[in-house]
Amino acid sequence: MTNFDALLQTSDPDRRMAALFAPPQMRGRLFSLYAFYHEIARVPEAVSDAMIGEMRLAWAREAVADLFADPPKVRRHDIYEALSELRAAPGAPDRETLETLVEARAADLGEGPFPTRDDRRDYVDRTAVALMRAAARLCKPDLDLGGEAGAAIHAAGRLWGFTGLLRAFPALCQAGRPPFAADELAGAPLNETDLHQGTKPEDAKAALKGLIAEADEARAMLSRTRGVLPAEVFPAVGYAGLARSYLKQVKALTDPYRETADRPLAARQWQLTWGSLTGRI
Repeated sequence: MTNFDALLQTSDPDRRMAALFAPPQMRGRLFSLYAFYHEIARVPEAVSDAMIGEMRLAWAREAVADLFADPPKVRRHDIYEALSELRAAPGAPDRETLETLVEARAADLGEGPFPTRDDRRDYVDRTAVALMRAAARLCKPDLDLGGEAGAAIHAAGRLWGFTGLLRAFPALCQAGRPPFAADELAGAPLNETDLHQGTKPEDAKAALKGLIAEADEARAMLSRTRGVLPAEVFPAVGYAGLARSYLKQVKALTDPYRETADRPLAARQWQLTWGSLTGRI
């Protein structure tokens, strides 16, 4: 199985660091899943035309379908070759899970805010939550995702996803995809030019209160439910604990266009190490 460590160290360092707490074979499986996710998530950034992006996502859907054909067909691409090997692993993501991850990224090819808050929540569920559920099942194939542990993972995924939208606020505004719901933007004295040029930071921060509240709701739910998570899934979910600190930093920003929520590598490594020892995220 291809080692995607170098790729993830740059593109997805927090998920990578959590995965390092898995046994070597399991770590390689998580790396393959995350490399696939990175490959499809970067499509909107890699193209200048939405139609080209749609074509690339269509290619990814077809490549996934080929993996589950009878007999399977494997594209000559490191990531899909690794997914082909991953298919045989206990708890490996099925075709529907992988296709959901691909299809969810189509939303990143559009412009403007999310139509509704439900649409934003659905986007997070189909990206951050779906990926975390798939990773957790890899780590513990008999995990009941419909039970209490599943609810805790859902909360962890939402916390990471909502906080990720907040942390990506400057880039999303530049790309013409501010992470507001349409009603949040309609009620704010902000227009497309303000968001693109980074003006009216106080109004932008005020308009983000709804998204911050959703992240807080997920954080509270995770605090109530995290005790049921089995130790085996820490490498798949542990990085969600870092979102607590990121969220706290986001709330303290005065200019969400130009300030970012980040932490030194050593601090993140220590938090993950402590979490792995205590079983808490």
